[in-house]
Amino acid sequence: MSTEASDLERQVDHLLDVGRVGDAQRAVGRLLQLQPQDPEALFLAARVAYEGGDLIEARARVADVLERNPTHEGARLVLFDVEMKAERFAQAESVILELLRSDPDDARLLAIYGRLMLRVYQLDKARSLVNEALKREPEMTLALALDALLHIIHGDDARASERLGQLIADDPEAEHVAWLALAVMESQGRHREMLEIARQLLRTQPGNKELVDLVIGAAVAGHWSLKPLWPVLKFGWGGSIALWVIGVAGLRFLRGKVSDPVLGVLTTAYLLYVVYSWVWPPLLRRWLRRRGV
Repeated sequence: MSTEASDLERQVDHLLDVGRVGDAQRAVGRLLQLQPQDPEALFLAARVAYEGGDLIEARARVADVLERNPTHEGARLVLFDVEMKAERFAQAESVILELLRSDPDDARLLAIYGRLMLRVYQLDKARSLVNEALKREPEMTLALALDALLHIIHGDDARASERLGQLIADDPEAEHVAWLALAVMESQGRHREMLEIARQLLRTQPGNKELVDLVIGAAVAGHWSLKPLWPVLKFGWGGSIALWVIGVAGLRFLRGKVSDPVLGVLTTAYLLYVVYSWVWPPLLRRWLRRRGV
C-alpha cells in the first residue's frame, strides 16, 4: 500500500469518528481512485455511504468487500447496521448470528445482538444477552448503555437516564442506544428524561437538524406551561376533536341548568382554553428554538 493511500485511510477513519461525513466522502473518493479493488478501501466507502444515509450504496460496497474477503467482520457489521436502519430485522439477525457462530463468546457481538432484540422489544432476550456481555466485559460502553436503557424501560432505576446520558457524552458507541432510548421514552411520554438524553446526543452532533427538532419537541412536550393541554398532546387530533365535542356538548347541557352569568364565564373559559391550545404550543416552540434549549 502506498503512503498516500495509508494516510487517506487514516484520514477517512478520523473524519467519520468526528462526524465530518462530507469531508470523508471526498477523501474516500480519492482513496478509491488509488485502490479501487482494495477491501479496506471498499469497507471505508461502505462506512461513509452508511453514515451519509445512502443505504443502497452502503449495501453495494459491503457486497464488494465480502466478494473479496467473505470473513471481513467490519463489513458484516456495517451490513448489520444497514439492515437495522432499513428495519429489515430478520436480515440483521442473520448477519449477527453468523458473526456469533464464528466467535460465540465475543462480548461486543453479544451486546450488538442485544441491541437488535431490544429494538424488536424482545426484552427478556435482550436482558439475557446484555448480562452475558457484561459478564465477559464489565466496562463495555455499549453493554452498559443497553443495561441503562433496559432499566429505563422497566422504570426500576431512578438514575438510569442520567447514567445513559453520561455514557453518550463519554463514548459515541452509545449513539445507537441513545436513539433507541429516545424512541422508548417518546412512546412512554417521558419527555423530561427524553430531553436530557437528546441534549447529550446533540452535544456529540451539534449540526444534526433532526436532533435539534427532537430536542425542541421534547422541551415543548415536557414544558410546565403545557400541562393543561395533556389530552391534546397525548392524543393529537383525536384529543382535539374529543375536547371540542365534549366542550360544546357540555355547554349545551348546562344551558338552562345554570344562570346566564355562570354559563357566560364557563363559555369564555372554554373558548380561551381552545385558543390557548391552538396558539401557545407553536409560540413556545418558536421561543425555545430562538432561545436555545
